[in-house]
Amino acid sequence: MKLYNTLTRTVQEFEPLDRTTVKMYVCGPTVYDDPHIGHARSAYIFEVLRRYLEYKFRQNTPEFQVKFVRNVTDVDDKIINAAREALGTGDRGQGTGDLHAKCREIAERYLKSYHDTLERLGLGHPTEEPRATHHVVPDMTDLISKLLVNGVAYESGGDVYFSVRKFPDYGRLSNRTLDDLQAGARVEPGEHKRDPLDFALWKAAKPGEPSWKSPWGEGRPGWHIECTVMSTKYLDDEFDIHGGGVDLVFPHHENEIAQAHAVGKPFARYWIHNGLLTVNGEKMSKSLGNFITVEAALRDCKYSDALKIFFLSGHYRSPLNYTPASVAAAKQRYDGYRNLIDLANIQMVKTGAKEVTTPIEKVEALKHMFLSALDDDLDTPRALSALDGMRSLGWELWDEFLHGVEESKGEFLSVVRELVTHGKLFGLFGELPETDLSKQISDVVEDAVRVRVEALKEAREEYRRQKNFAAADRCRQEIHDLGYTIEDTPKGPIVRRKR
Repeated sequence: MKLYNTLTRTVQEFEPLDRTTVKMYVCGPTVYDDPHIGHARSAYIFEVLRRYLEYKFRQNTPEFQVKFVRNVTDVDDKIINAAREALGTGDRGQGTGDLHAKCREIAERYLKSYHDTLERLGLGHPTEEPRATHHVVPDMTDLISKLLVNGVAYESGGDVYFSVRKFPDYGRLSNRTLDDLQAGARVEPGEHKRDPLDFALWKAAKPGEPSWKSPWGEGRPGWHIECTVMSTKYLDDEFDIHGGGVDLVFPHHENEIAQAHAVGKPFARYWIHNGLLTVNGEKMSKSLGNFITVEAALRDCKYSDALKIFFLSGHYRSPLNYTPASVAAAKQRYDGYRNLIDLANIQMVKTGAKEVTTPIEKVEALKHMFLSALDDDLDTPRALSALDGMRSLGWELWDEFLHGVEESKGEFLSVVRELVTHGKLFGLFGELPETDLSKQISDVVEDAVRVRVEALKEAREEYRRQKNFAAADRCRQEIHDLGYTIEDTPKGPIVRRKR
């Protein structure tokens, strides 16, 4: 399996440190608002990567597992600002207790919203989900102390900053030089940096804000220190994969690397980043009125599987544009899969039909295409094309069966089984809810059954003319299995639906 490594800017063969465990860390949500479709896309991409890694390596190592850690940032400027807005206060707050309590309340509310959203999408839970506020003391303060001892950090006005110029490899991940970075760097009001490039490890407490005791006084951690601490605490100083959105490459992930390497931690080996999601070609923003929550997207798509198919339709590293047309295309694709799957399920129940156990050449080629695509840097659009191929082949075989090719039914069921099996690697094809689509599927199936029954009636008459009564009886039995009766009358056979 090959993956694109942002650190080397090449597609590399993926070789885990341990053949029984892959250790993967992904930057999770900052919980200050409801999750939007960009959050959902990122969470889903890394869920698909986890599923495929487990599938891939368990072929030879049954005990293989992915240790998947996704953090929660539950203390941050955005959370504090949301709390101030909710309280209707200015920068200084409305009393220490009020602001602190409101920050906790907001973090809890939106973490629950995030969890509820992932549950609606059918996404699994990470192995560990550490929260920043649970690791400030002693974990984060200990790492900051080490950075100070190593001479790459300094205290200034109650804050602690990382000195970027004292870390020679800074900019390697984002492929930027210090001169490039200097052009846009500045010192914000209230900061005590010695150099505009430096970043905060610890922020001195402001009235009312959440704070912890430290050797540098009351305060709270900077954003970047959180992930360096939590990833190495749960996955060791060196681990396999660090993931997140491409917007995190700089400065967040660049700073994570600097903090880790400056205290001798090897840190992550493969850096995996997903592209951003736009809406009608524009960056998502509340000010533009195009901020789409997952709840709203599910109303557009109607089914969580349709939203997943939309995410899969673009390569994970590429930008993905959310438009009415792209949503409609994903839903149509989903309907095509589900109609076929439900038809197969009804055939298995109604007629007790058996699948073909011998491999079907066309299906084997499509399975190879599917797995090869995922081996090639998780190429989900090409893998979806393979599922489309299975769907098309399934309908071809069903059509052959309706036209009297008996062996096509078993092949049809076998193809659908492969479609479902491989789709489940994407978390697709769960239970179909009771909706209008159920009636559409029922209608499609009933039409197909009527066509089949009519063909069997005619075949039975032909067998009777040939005095092949055993074959004629088999036709009668299948008509009966499909829920119909056949009665011979002076005017010819009459088929009726069973009551």
